[in-house]
Amino acid sequence: MNVAIIGLGYVGAVTAGCLAKLGRTVIGVDSDPYKAAAIAEGRSPISEPGLDELLGEAVARGRLSVASVGAAVESSDVIMVAVGTPSARSGSLDLSAVHRVVEEIGAALPHDGRFRTVVMRSTVLPGTTDEQVRPRLEERSGLRAGIDFGLATNPEFLRESSSIRDFFDASRTVIGADDDRSAEAVRHVYEGVKAPTFVVPIRTSEMVKYTDNAFHAVKIAFANEIASFARAHGVDGREVMRIMASDDRLNISPAYLRPGYAFGGSCLPKDLRAITDRARKSEVDVPLLTAALASNTVHFERGVQLVEATGARRVALVGLSFKSSTDDLRESPAVALAERLLGRGYELSIYDDDIHPDRLRGANRAFMDAHLPHLGQLLARSLDAAISDSDVVVVTKVWSDVEGLGDCMREDQVLVDLAGGPAAWAERGDRYIGIGW
Repeated sequence: MNVAIIGLGYVGAVTAGCLAKLGRTVIGVDSDPYKAAAIAEGRSPISEPGLDELLGEAVARGRLSVASVGAAVESSDVIMVAVGTPSARSGSLDLSAVHRVVEEIGAALPHDGRFRTVVMRSTVLPGTTDEQVRPRLEERSGLRAGIDFGLATNPEFLRESSSIRDFFDASRTVIGADDDRSAEAVRHVYEGVKAPTFVVPIRTSEMVKYTDNAFHAVKIAFANEIASFARAHGVDGREVMRIMASDDRLNISPAYLRPGYAFGGSCLPKDLRAITDRARKSEVDVPLLTAALASNTVHFERGVQLVEATGARRVALVGLSFKSSTDDLRESPAVALAERLLGRGYELSIYDDDIHPDRLRGANRAFMDAHLPHLGQLLARSLDAAISDSDVVVVTKVWSDVEGLGDCMREDQVLVDLAGGPAAWAERGDRYIGIGW
């Protein structure tokens, strides 16, 4: 397989060397004469451990060369775009290099019947490939994406100073494609790399890269805020974070990383308020921790707005406690949602198999009495009874007898999913509304 890589900066140079190591024939392209000359001579244009040796070997074996855009496109099966996407002054992406390169590729695509696949490896926001790359390629080439040539995305997850190891010992390979031929072409590029492969829609692929980096930034900011708070109270933040990170069941794990409704319960809201209050009194600024509560409030309001946007007034609320298999109502977002709807005059019925008002005790009972004193009158005995007279069904948590909810609903009822229920629910089409999907 012949692979053209346009843009021989950090990502392009590393990708070129690693693909050549896998046995691909790689043709590099760069408008910067220094980078092009360095690659042609088997030298790294950047400082990266092991890259000089990798590129030198690739050139010596005849697997890596440098050419013009036209020659590279004509000779290749896959054309990777790896040019930079720096920040503009406003914070938006400067896509000028991407636009220039894809227009050059489009103009160079031959009308010879050979199916070539253009792959966006540059980091771009969701929608960029569909809305800006695709039309430029089609206009300049006179060809159709997915029919005459392939179009895909392939975000990189390479860390500076360990990029070669990250390439060959990858955590995963992500391929964004809207047709099988394009996806298969990128799969072939990575034959020899043993890593889980995710083939997803193009926009999903673009989003993954930003999600990763945003999470990394949040983790760094979180660790720094915790350390600052800890130091102000005579505690070594490094030791705290070391112990925190040793928990791979909840802390360093997929736990809590599943989108749903706002968080609640007797711990998270209370403890966040406590630490941010103490930080304020200690004159330690912790904007990330403070923003977590504000973000949760905003997400709660999204749920309210989704219900209101249906225009219906009869609502069935499925789920009241803050999570499944518990009757804890304290600071449950579902309780707050019920209060809001009742206060605005909605007719409300509630079903939650975990809730039995006569069994609630202590602080949990006090919370119910303060926020939903007439809960007994609102609770339905069964799921069918709760939804039978409603126009909108709002799900805040999912348990076994709720999974088949879609089969129980009338065709005219709207399902507002705040919990991320079974995929089958989405088959209701425009009668299904998810809060983050």
